[in-house]
Amino acid sequence: MILTWEISSNIENSLIDLLRLRIHEQSLQLLDDNGVAQKINVYAGRTINENWNLPLIQVYLDSKPDAGRLEIGSNKRLRSWQVIIDIRTIFPGQESNLADWVENTINDGFTIYDYTSNCANISLPVKSILCYGRVDFITSLPVPPFDNSDKFDQNRYRITAKIWLNG
Repeated sequence: MILTWEISSNIENSLIDLLRLRIHEQSLQLLDDNGVAQKINVYAGRTINENWNLPLIQVYLDSKPDAGRLEIGSNKRLRSWQVIIDIRTIFPGQESNLADWVENTINDGFTIYDYTSNCANISLPVKSILCYGRVDFITSLPVPPFDNSDKFDQNRYRITAKIWLNG
């Protein structure tokens, strides 16, 4: 058996798919330093890749808290996962506006898909609905720049959210 996507990866990828879809549907863009509209990119990963382009939304799973029992005597669990969403932009203020948009987009929750390998095209996995994730925001605030911060850390905003699943 080849282990590919488990629930943690399904949550992360489902959130990324949702954000990319809404950005595309709304033709959402931000201006660069030349006044030209730039596409907002959505990336997965804990560390910055120098090939990423600003403006961007970076999504990654931070932790999987303990899963308490849904009720006494039941093996069903109330499970949650902590997700970090870092927003990085070119100009100050853009990150706060984009953070508001992200929060509004995921506030009502989102569909979690089960992804499986696609032998015909490995870059396009097959997905089917797994469940629905409820979102609780833990923190939402700008990250202050530090001395000699690079372009990825100058205008940064971090949202920490807990995604709840039953099952």
